[in-house]
Amino acid sequence: MATTVYDIAKAAGVGRTTVLRALWDRDDISPETKARIKKIAAELKYRPNHIARSLVTGQSNFVGIMATPSILPASHATIQLIETGLREAGYSMLLSISGGHPGGERQCLEQLIQNRVAGVIAIPASNSADPAIYQELVDSGVKMVTFDRCVEGLQTPQIIGDDYRSARLVTEHLISLGHERIVHLAIPQTSYAGRQRTKGFRDAMSEAGIRLTPSSIIETQFGEEFGARVTAQLLKRKVVPTAIIARHDMVAAGAIRAIYAAGLSIPGDISLVGNGDIWCSDILRIPLTTVRHPIQQMASIAIEKLLDMLSGKQVEPNTTVLDVDLIVRSSTAPPRRH
Repeated sequence: MATTVYDIAKAAGVGRTTVLRALWDRDDISPETKARIKKIAAELKYRPNHIARSLVTGQSNFVGIMATPSILPASHATIQLIETGLREAGYSMLLSISGGHPGGERQCLEQLIQNRVAGVIAIPASNSADPAIYQELVDSGVKMVTFDRCVEGLQTPQIIGDDYRSARLVTEHLISLGHERIVHLAIPQTSYAGRQRTKGFRDAMSEAGIRLTPSSIIETQFGEEFGARVTAQLLKRKVVPTAIIARHDMVAAGAIRAIYAAGLSIPGDISLVGNGDIWCSDILRIPLTTVRHPIQQMASIAIEKLLDMLSGKQVEPNTTVLDVDLIVRSSTAPPRRH
């Protein structure tokens, strides 16, 4: 059975309040008594109940992390970075994974509030984030920072990669290789990222004098299965694209499966580009050309801003946009001339 405050009080011959003062490093207790109680607590292997303490003091040392499924393939280093930064600052982490939709996000955020977190670092859904859900959390007094996604209208610090540039970079890369029949498997326009990436794609194509068709941009859900399904449908058309831009490397992985299932090759028949540079992008059946977002730098800035807010510093609710990099691998090449 776990050691309680009452066990320590009995062993030390003092009251429960005196034990709590010692364990919480209060000044209204003598240094000698505080040291003796802490020694007894260590001998009894006492583990503090931080949630119980937050109920008493109204202050929490928990910070909630809400992530979406799209971050998971590249999450290990990022989550570890966040956890380490919070631990060094004296906070513990509560990780919650939403389903990537408003209902799931609301449930996660409400659970974090119920757990009395001091702050939240949120990675919102890319195409369905509801600003009202997040604003409710901010209005309740919880300090919050978002990163990797921008929730428009939300009055809190946000850190993102340059979505416009990420789409423009890959489009210009494909155009430089000679591609004109390019299809963009896009994030839905309901999101900031979706609109920015589509604009980057459109601008690059327009400036190159390449006419877009109604099928040049296909809004696609996140996930390998959706990439495979949409690409399989594309390959049944009379005119097949020579290049495909996928909204995420996981979507590109599904596209790879569909292209090979159709008896076609990459990049011989179709060049393919992803986005995200997740850990497996360079060990897929064909190493994937993609865009690398500074996800760990975003996480570091998010931690810094949140800790400043928790310490009482004034932090402006601005959006910080970081640059992205094009990573060229074997999945892109000039189109085959027939």
